[in-house]
Amino acid sequence: MGFFLKRYGTALRSHKQWALLALLPLALYLIVAAIAGVTYRVSQDFAPYSADLPLAASTSPIATIKLNKVVTEPDLLFLDAVALTQLQKTLGRQTDDRLPVDDGELRRVARRALSLSTTGDSGIRLSYAGRDLALGRLLVAFYSDRLMKRIADGATRARSGLAAAPPEFQPTGAIVVVGERSVWSAERRWPAAGVLLLSSLGVLALIAVFELADPSFKSERQIARYLGVPVLGALPDADPLVRTLPGVTDDSRIV
Repeated sequence: MGFFLKRYGTALRSHKQWALLALLPLALYLIVAAIAGVTYRVSQDFAPYSADLPLAASTSPIATIKLNKVVTEPDLLFLDAVALTQLQKTLGRQTDDRLPVDDGELRRVARRALSLSTTGDSGIRLSYAGRDLALGRLLVAFYSDRLMKRIADGATRARSGLAAAPPEFQPTGAIVVVGERSVWSAERRWPAAGVLLLSSLGVLALIAVFELADPSFKSERQIARYLGVPVLGALPDADPLVRTLPGVTDDSRIV
């Protein structure tokens, strides 16, 4: 076993340039993923933005929260229990079986793909970023309606509490869809690692096959077994030793 391990180690050192072949499948994967993998950004803008605009609190029938709090903590909108229940029913009525309907999966999608941010000083943007265009359109439309409903309910609650009426907050334009291609994204990290691992194992196996197919003698013992005669002595290869001597160059080396 030790002889074969040593033999394989020597083959690895001799064919170390083959390691570059392991990068070829990885490069092909990244190229194909960049061409086929389109990330969609689906967004809806709203204006005018007012940090003090009241929204109906989902945990109380009379309380309100400010829009600025929802922008800084979007889970108050996206992970609201009532909204998720309604979203499950909406998705359940769709004919596309690929759409997520499980509560846990919906929460993961909302945390990962949805965002709520300000656009300058005059508006906010509700957006989705992901590869499923149909899901992105549905989520943005659903939460846009949900946001407007909570603002309308918040205005009613604020007026009943003798508060000032909120400004006219409305969607500005239609839902916008933008498709983007990128060579790298975080979701490709593990597939890329898997491709690199498999290609590396393939190169190691290829080197082993070439080494086993090599008919040349690798040791004195192999020569003795093949010829059926004992080996009395052997001349070692002195070239590696000569190369380590100081002042020895290729031109001055004794052959």
